[in-house]
Amino acid sequence: MLTFVVPVKSKLVTSDWDKFSQLFERTLKSICNQTDSNFKLVVVCHEIPETTFCHQNLHYVHVDFKPPIPKGSESSKSHYKAKEMDKGKKILLGVEYASKAFKTDYIMTVDSDDYVSKNISTFVNNNSGHIPGWYIKNGYIHFEGRKFLAKTFKFNHLCGSSIIVKPELVKYFIGIDSTFYFNHRLTTLDSNIELQKVPFPAGIYNIGNGENIYMSSQKAKAFSQHGNWISLKGLKRLLGRLKNYRFKLITKGLRDEFNFYPVMDE
Repeated sequence: MLTFVVPVKSKLVTSDWDKFSQLFERTLKSICNQTDSNFKLVVVCHEIPETTFCHQNLHYVHVDFKPPIPKGSESSKSHYKAKEMDKGKKILLGVEYASKAFKTDYIMTVDSDDYVSKNISTFVNNNSGHIPGWYIKNGYIHFEGRKFLAKTFKFNHLCGSSIIVKPELVKYFIGIDSTFYFNHRLTTLDSNIELQKVPFPAGIYNIGNGENIYMSSQKAKAFSQHGNWISLKGLKRLLGRLKNYRFKLITKGLRDEFNFYPVMDE
């Protein structure tokens, strides 16, 4: 069985709790759209976001440690690190809960504003056993409000909602990188532990919604802007982007697979 673990930041560190709650509810609906109902969803939070969504597989775990409220003298780098550590602690608590309560076979961490394919639980449950886990290499990026997606072949380099592993292997991803407290870029965990690729595009990384910890609105805009393509540097950048990304309209099939709908007007 697969358990999805969603760490949720505190209301005290969000810029817009109502909007965050809408994004969170959309993620819950995406996860619970699975074709195989043999899964669990564990949300780890200080406060439950404002949502009316209920599901028999949904469980909440409340934390009692203090949220990373910014201090007046704290640098943005220090505060970012504190938010990443908060996220990592919540992931570990979610893994612990899922292991004890459900004896789950696999864990998938999902950020509270992303989407996942409805076929993930079927794939994992049909292939579970000796395999240590998988990573999502092919997926999509969606800039909130746009009518298209960018397909990427480096999904796990960009998005935290990309790793599916046995619970005892989550420790390999935690606290080993200066940028990501949960290092989702790893595919080799030990000399004899190699993750396999999920054989289909299985996630959508949602950016530009104002609530991402790493991909802030400012970074997302810079990511989407092409700059000066006339220069040699610009041409190299263009070729690099074309190699790693393919743009695609949002179709009915994609909306169905990811339970994908806009929070902001597209």
